[in-house]
Amino acid sequence: MTERVDFPKGMGESGDEPPNSGMYVDRDGDIWEKGEGGWRLILQRGVAVDPRSLWDWTEGHVRDYAPFLPVVAGR
Repeated sequence: MTERVDFPKGMGESGDEPPNSGMYVDRDGDIWEKGEGGWRLILQRGVAVDPRSLWDWTEGHVRDYAPFLPVVAGR
């Protein structure tokens, strides 16, 4: 089961979408990719999700999953 990520105070607390394209981790530890066409859910609860499908926001909004932090490559 995925654990909620505790972000540093002030990071993404507004609930706004990140302005730039890229890979992001949400408050539940799920990995998202933001691109020109919209949002794609890449990993949910550690399981790969269909990376070609854009997220359908008919029952919510990306702000519901905030805060977001950019994913950066490790060394």
